[in-house]
Amino acid sequence: MKKFEFTLKKMQNYQEQVLQKEKNAMGQLQARRNELAACQEEIKIQLQDIHWEMDREIRKGTTIYRINTFTMMIKNGKTHLEDIKRQISVLETEIEVQRQIVVEASKEVSKLTKLEEKQREEYRQAVAKEEQENVLEYISGKFVKQGVS
Repeated sequence: MKKFEFTLKKMQNYQEQVLQKEKNAMGQLQARRNELAACQEEIKIQLQDIHWEMDREIRKGTTIYRINTFTMMIKNGKTHLEDIKRQISVLETEIEVQRQIVVEASKEVSKLTKLEEKQREEYRQAVAKEEQENVLEYISGKFVKQGVS
């Protein structure tokens, strides 16, 4: 009997490539989200530092110009934070869409893998049956030769 060959191997390879491509795309989206989250945390720390510095200078005594400068820095930081929050929200939506695409691609690969396993099992059963028939044929042939002699 010839060697086992999965009839849909090319399709399975293609689906695995699609799955890997989609996983990579999701990984890139997650990496971008993580970069933005790190930037967001950094800005929060900077805003805390600015607040601390502004409070320190107010207690020490400072000019209105200096207080306005701190206020503008805080306002710009908060605006930047809001912008980053919006970007993260958009990325979260894109990641969820991409996650669904990955799940579907994974299902396709899984279907083909199960089909391959089923075909492989059918092949094993056919080989076993063929071997059993060969053994029976051999034994029958031996009995016939012994009976003829």
